[in-house]
Amino acid sequence: MAASKGAGAASSRAATPPPPSGRTKKAGSPGDAKDVDGSTEKKPTIAKPSFKVIYLTVFLDFFANGITLPVLQSHARGLGASGFHVGMVFTAYSFAQMPGSFIIGRLSDFIGRRPVIIMSLFMSSVTFALTLAAPDLRWLIVARAIAGFFSETSVCQAYIADKTTRENRPAALGHMGAFIGLGFVVGPMTGAFLGMFGGFDLAVKFTTVVTVLNFFYAQAKLDESLGFVTGEIATSEDGKTGIGWRELAKVLLRPVVSCVMVGQFALTFAFMGWDTTFALWAATRLGYAQKHTGCAFAWLAIGFFIASWKTRTFAKDPRNTSTGGLTGCCMMVFGLLAHRWIHSTLGMLLPLFTIGFGYALAEIVFQTLVSVHSPKGLQGSMLGALSAGQALARAVAPVAAGYLFDMGELRGGDLDFAYTAMAGAPALAALFTFAAYKAMPGDVLSQGEKKKEK
Repeated sequence: MAASKGAGAASSRAATPPPPSGRTKKAGSPGDAKDVDGSTEKKPTIAKPSFKVIYLTVFLDFFANGITLPVLQSHARGLGASGFHVGMVFTAYSFAQMPGSFIIGRLSDFIGRRPVIIMSLFMSSVTFALTLAAPDLRWLIVARAIAGFFSETSVCQAYIADKTTRENRPAALGHMGAFIGLGFVVGPMTGAFLGMFGGFDLAVKFTTVVTVLNFFYAQAKLDESLGFVTGEIATSEDGKTGIGWRELAKVLLRPVVSCVMVGQFALTFAFMGWDTTFALWAATRLGYAQKHTGCAFAWLAIGFFIASWKTRTFAKDPRNTSTGGLTGCCMMVFGLLAHRWIHSTLGMLLPLFTIGFGYALAEIVFQTLVSVHSPKGLQGSMLGALSAGQALARAVAPVAAGYLFDMGELRGGDLDFAYTAMAGAPALAALFTFAAYKAMPGDVLSQGEKKKEK
């Protein structure tokens, strides 16, 4: 019965003329199939999806969040915050993002990506307004927690997964990562500039205007991706797996998926531990002031951007995603260990570039592996779960890195002890990447073999 229904659906799709927006190949072109008698069969080509709207939406969102980073700490101090409470302002975002990413991603599997993204952008505008109006430290922490809960990054990833095949998904996710990196480069620079002239108020007012414009732009231009037909042959799991909790648990427990989840957590833990302590390390080792540290982060972001944008060079072969993951993790290990030999700005350039490049490369690979090994109906839930794991790592890494720095002080002032210890995290991520590759189904790997034979 199921086979006959599948055959009937396939025949009906074949008989359906291409949609007005689709493109049809000319008869006699190399891609046309020929019958035995030599006649040419025209095959409709699926219209190529455009991600310009989603890329711009993501860029503006991260650009807006980046603007607040240079001015938020001093504003919290102005409200009477101690060092611990300043940390709470930033940690609140990550802690709230843990349940938020999963809940928002799962909700998008049921009601669609567009309404969830629109809702998240609206709440982003509201939270920046709340941040500006916060009368005391408690309300500032609440505002940042609400912003973290409604983060739409995982839903944007699911949007891309809906409109791409397994073959071209790494390139599209890589391009999205590039726009995220660009937002984090331009945002803090803009925030520092605005803070010089108008302080916290001007920076957050500008940010609020940007998020409101982003909301109206997405409202007018963003379409729905859930149910988009890519032309890719559906796998057996796409047809049989539902979106209930039992099906979700089965996918989460798949060896390839669970290995990637652990690997992504370990990688993010190392990166965020480095990110939150580098200014302290650079001030002690190199005598860097805030402006010098900002330039160092900008240089790292260039590596992040290049890795994200150039992912398409190996995206056509599914096997290369594991190669990219191992390469990215090993680059992170090198970058962290190399801090022991950094004694000048020139010596710092290669390690920082490898950290940014390696983290972006491995992160995109992990996102791709989770996506291609999850059924279509669970893309939002699975990518939301991956993002929640990253949020957990971002929440605990600063505390762990600070503890390791204290241990280095007890070991005779070993300033590099923390980074040497944290290098074990991307090394662990590399092991789990290799384990994920070994657990990968043979039909996925055979796609790359067939492409090479052709």
